[in-house]
Amino acid sequence: MGFFKDIKKLSDQGKEFRKQNPVDQQIANAQNSMAQASAMMADMANQSAAATAAMANGVDAFATVTSATQTGAMINFNPVVDLDLLVTMPGGAPLPVRKQETVMQMYLSRCQPGSRLAVKIDPANPAGLWIDWARPA
Repeated sequence: MGFFKDIKKLSDQGKEFRKQNPVDQQIANAQNSMAQASAMMADMANQSAAATAAMANGVDAFATVTSATQTGAMINFNPVVDLDLLVTMPGGAPLPVRKQETVMQMYLSRCQPGSRLAVKIDPANPAGLWIDWARPA
């Protein structure tokens, strides 16, 4: 009889644990987090494709960082940063561009407001902006 009593006790403990820690909410939170991560990755993939086109066919320009905010996400131990830039093309008016970029740790100091960055931009698609981190501005 002690065996069945122990099974009943374990069953009661499991029910009490499920009451205190509802799994439904944890699953909903996990699904929400995965949806946000998927949306961020899709957006970054689109920006990467546009940046690749700008790198190949874009016009050399300079961008001034107006603001930079870390998103809290990391890719390969490098932070993802939201950059607000003011891009100046040769012979053109300054153009505001917002870009989310994975920035290597060694280039984080270049994300300070007021810093100038060397970029290539596709005039037809300003979102297609490629930042040349290796070239000083």
